[in-house]
Amino acid sequence: MEAPDGFKRCPDCREVKELSEFGANKRMPDGRARYCKVCFRRRSAASYRKRRAEQGKTVRERVEVPEGCKYCPRCSTVKAKEEFGRNRAARDGLTSYCKSCHKQVTLENRIKNHGSDRNYKLKLRYGITEDDFERMLARQGGLCAICRVVPGTFVDHCHTTGRVRGVLCFNCNNGLGHFADNLVLLELAALYLEGEVLWPEFVVLSEGRGDSPVARTRTYHLSRRYRVRHEDVERMISDQHGLCVVCWDRPPERVDHCHRYGAVRHVLCLPCNTGIGQFRDDPEVVRRALSYVEAAAEYGFDEVVVSDEELEELIRAEEEARSEFYSRVTRVG
Repeated sequence: MEAPDGFKRCPDCREVKELSEFGANKRMPDGRARYCKVCFRRRSAASYRKRRAEQGKTVRERVEVPEGCKYCPRCSTVKAKEEFGRNRAARDGLTSYCKSCHKQVTLENRIKNHGSDRNYKLKLRYGITEDDFERMLARQGGLCAICRVVPGTFVDHCHTTGRVRGVLCFNCNNGLGHFADNLVLLELAALYLEGEVLWPEFVVLSEGRGDSPVARTRTYHLSRRYRVRHEDVERMISDQHGLCVVCWDRPPERVDHCHRYGAVRHVLCLPCNTGIGQFRDDPEVVRRALSYVEAAAEYGFDEVVVSDEELEELIRAEEEARSEFYSRVTRVG
């Protein structure tokens, strides 16, 4: 039975359809494809699956995804778009895998390309490999390069140059961080632990702490832990001119005491108090930390030729900085 004008019969589904339901094909007499678009897609998909099967591969079936969701091909789950990370290069702006699968794929790729996740992180952060780390630790006898008691586990590096210095334990590495690798602060901390406080002649007084209310349990807590009262602590802070007696730069926040004998020493800022605690209240460990940082420091300077005009400008800038400093400080010595 012939199809009426403007219509055509598909030999697959045997249905008579409008010519617009058939794709274009210049090689056919009517300029239209042999099969309708629906049957053509079905045939094309079947042919593609056959070719992939011959290659030993399978074709993922299309999954209907609701609005606001996305399909993760790794875990074969439809999840909300919030479960996917961001990827500006993708058409939808999201990663191909959900966050948990993306994390696992990233880890597998790191292991495949770098041997292990730790090796990847060592290369990325410090420019060394696990073998380099093990050699450094072996040269240190397997112990922290500063305290020489606890096994070394953390790579230590200079935050200014990025140069790796050694392998430290958690406490020593954290202690250096609290003192910001500052040689002067380390020296002052060692002297402080040896019982010597260097009182400055000039200080930059901090702003008053205000009349904030004191917790009712503060005196109880201080008396139970340090055998002092709130008034005693405030008097100590006043005697210290409202500054930490180690760095003389920050307001005191923590009552510092000797962990061996329990005697209260002074009131320190949080970084100095924590740093001293990380170094186990031991001046010898602090001095070893000082020597460790000094040994790794680079003292080489290129000779620079300075003109008379530049020298005069440097001298003028130094005098201005000195004048500005003395305008801010208060004589206490």
